[in-house]
Amino acid sequence: MIFNTEYMFEITRSDIKNPVMLIGWPGIALVGKIAITTIIESIKAKSYIKIEYNDFPPKSIIEKGNMKLPTANIYYKSGEDHDFFFLTADFQPQTADGIYEFSKNLCELMKNITNNSMQMYISTGALVPEVIPEIVNIYISGTDPNIVESFLKIENTKVMEGGIIAGANGILPTYAGVKGYAPGVCLLAETVPVPMLNADPKASRALVTTIKEYFSLSDVSYEELDKQVVDLEKMISSLKSRVVSDFGKKKTGDESYFR
Repeated sequence: MIFNTEYMFEITRSDIKNPVMLIGWPGIALVGKIAITTIIESIKAKSYIKIEYNDFPPKSIIEKGNMKLPTANIYYKSGEDHDFFFLTADFQPQTADGIYEFSKNLCELMKNITNNSMQMYISTGALVPEVIPEIVNIYISGTDPNIVESFLKIENTKVMEGGIIAGANGILPTYAGVKGYAPGVCLLAETVPVPMLNADPKASRALVTTIKEYFSLSDVSYEELDKQVVDLEKMISSLKSRVVSDFGKKKTGDESYFR
């Protein structure tokens, strides 16, 4: 498959220290992508590489009348203890072959860029729980038990005891760990997606909090996410009130249906 890369600037490999990659694919309620985008914007990470890949859906992206091909984007920011690479994309690869090949190509790309010094690959996403939680929990899984354990020191984190993680969110960090590139970790925030809403900023905020605390990212701001959380809660409250009101207006003859 086509895996084209376009570099925005060069990085001296010997200058890179303890590199980590944080991944935010579009997925359930855009939870992972919004979380990673928030961090990118907060710490002012720079666009580093654009990736064209022909297993992305055949859809052109329109922005203010301009058309562009779907891409994945890698951002870079040097830090005190770690250098951070961030991966976001317009879409996830569509097919099983495409996901595996993208994972391999990305791992090889980062191995070359960092002189095989990647510390870990961390993907972020959402999990739909059976019971609506009062506090958003983050479920941790990974290829290295010691790293998983280190994340559990952070408040509101739990081990993901079983199940599957579909798509690139699950495969990319697993591939990186199993194939010996670097340990892989997946962080899944609990979400309760509402059909008419396309994002869950509360779940994204929980992911940002976990990553911020784990890596001591003092520059990360919640300001924009907090505004979105307030708007979301107002909307949900309004929807609940409307449902209660509509139920109360039902005719007596209709009420026998609800038993």
